[in-house]
Amino acid sequence: MREGSLDGGNRRIRIGIKNLWRNHNESTRESERYFNELSNLSFVPYKQTVAAEDRQYFKELRLQQFRGLIAVIRSGSFSRAAQDLGLTKASVWQQVRALEEEFGCVLVEAVGRKACPTADGKRLAQMATPLVEGFDSIKQAFAADIQQSPPSLSVATTPSCLAHELRQAVQETRAQFPKARLTFHDRNSPTAIDLLESGECDIAVAARFEEWPAKPSLEFIPLNEHPFVLGAPTGHPLISKKKLCLEDLTAYPMILPGPKANCRPRLERLLRQANVWEKLNVVLECSFPGSLLEYVDAGLGITLTPVPPALLGSYTNLHTPLPRKLTNLRNVSHLLGSEPVFFIRRRGWIETPIATFLRESVLRAKVAPPKFC
Repeated sequence: MREGSLDGGNRRIRIGIKNLWRNHNESTRESERYFNELSNLSFVPYKQTVAAEDRQYFKELRLQQFRGLIAVIRSGSFSRAAQDLGLTKASVWQQVRALEEEFGCVLVEAVGRKACPTADGKRLAQMATPLVEGFDSIKQAFAADIQQSPPSLSVATTPSCLAHELRQAVQETRAQFPKARLTFHDRNSPTAIDLLESGECDIAVAARFEEWPAKPSLEFIPLNEHPFVLGAPTGHPLISKKKLCLEDLTAYPMILPGPKANCRPRLERLLRQANVWEKLNVVLECSFPGSLLEYVDAGLGITLTPVPPALLGSYTNLHTPLPRKLTNLRNVSHLLGSEPVFFIRRRGWIETPIATFLRESVLRAKVAPPKFC
């Protein structure tokens, strides 16, 4: 977006819209306070092209403009943002342009075919996201609070978390809200978190390692830890070996978490540090622990993956057989650590009663992280 003054046609359109908005004030006192706080942010100006008398126009439309900016940054495209918001590309462009003129800085730049945020654009979007999320969730929260419609909740999570961390909490929530409709999107952790960030679900329960990019628009509440385990057929020599080391893995076919699995960057980094990664004989990759263990059952090799503590039975056990007795799990968290699991929500999102109840139930039932010597 480059600097420049508005032409006469656009100025007449803007004045017309301004007059309409003067007769349609949707702001509350709370929203006015947030808007004023954002108005006082300090940015390095590149050119002031908006007269002082026009400031009120931008102020009244700023929530929609923030929503446009956030959509552009999330999608990396004005066209995609327009589709997501149900607007024209020109409308979204004008929303971002209005913010640039209001705050006196460039927020979005064209890099090839992509619309990329500047440092100021990222900062402003991070500050505005809780405000937009709060306003967008007010209607849902209010309707649920006065029980105008049956409560509903959409949760993005992994198959492992759905079967273990969430099981008791879901039972308690259904008992408390018998007419509720719960929808679960079972994905790997990075995809589940992306669904939450894009607003396609209400909350998420997923794992997150520091190797992945930060998500400042989300709040991560620690929930549990999944220790890394070695999965191998029953009777495999590595299950009972007294002093296991990572070098021992190179002698056997390996089934590993795929490149998009949350644990893959951490696992690969630790194995490279031990000079083992390049020596592995990798025969298969997939994202979910359950699938990895299925292929161990099928005799294709051994695996390394985080699993819920419940699968280990006891942290003091050297190894644990799975129900079908074909595969044993050996805790190797002393070599590879554990995968942290979080309850995740968007900053500024107003929780509905059912979301609050589920969150409290999950946190009450969380298992304390293991302690190893």
